[in-house]
This record gives sequence, C-alpha cells and structure tokens, in this order.
Amino acid sequence: MSAPADAGKSKIPLLCGTVLISEVLVIYFAALTGYGLRPVSLGWLLAGASVLALLCLVAAALLPRRRGQNRPGILLGWIAQVLITAGGFIMPSMFFVGAVFAVLWGVAVYLGRRMDRELTEWGG
Repeated sequence: MSAPADAGKSKIPLLCGTVLISEVLVIYFAALTGYGLRPVSLGWLLAGASVLALLCLVAAALLPRRRGQNRPGILLGWIAQVLITAGGFIMPSMFFVGAVFAVLWGVAVYLGRRMDRELTEWGG
C-alpha cells in the first residue's frame, strides 16, 4: 500500500489562507466604506488597501506547505494583522475589524500547528 497523497502536507495553508483571503475582501469593502466617509483622499485609501491586500496575498503564498517547514508566511500574516488594526487610526471601525481578524488568525495558526503536530505523532 502507498502512503496517502497528502501525507506530510501542512494544514496551516488551509486554515490561515482562508483567513487571509477573507481579509482581502474585507479590506476592499472597508475601502469602499472609506470612499463614502472620506477620512483621507481616495488615492491614499486605495493605495493603503492595495498594499494591505498584497501583503495578505503574499503571506498566504508563503505559508508552510509541509509539516514542520519554516516559511515567512505566518510572520507576514501577523504583520498584516497589526497593520489592519492600525488602520483604525484612519477609520475607527477598523480597530474592531482588525481585532476580530487577529483573533481568527491566532486561532487558525494555533489549530493548524496543533493538527500538524497531532498528525505527525499519529504517523499520518
């Protein structure tokens, strides 16, 4: 019998990638809200949203693919959480959005690592 096709694959990209891609959508919805509220000029708003979205996409692409692999995706994800929460200084509602996603990110990282550790222990 051969090993399953996903033997050794990390669960982190599935969990953390979902959070990061969801954040990209929320960032652009927040930019649309900012367009209506006009806290800063439209150019700055779109530039900031694009940089944050790009950071989230790069972090998702750099998440560890194999169990035990060290890649910078998790660190970049934490940096994205801090920057999104700091967006609350421009639009106060982003403090709440950033806090919610920071908790989701922390839970995804924790559970992803836990699942990887348990699958490795079970030999899966």
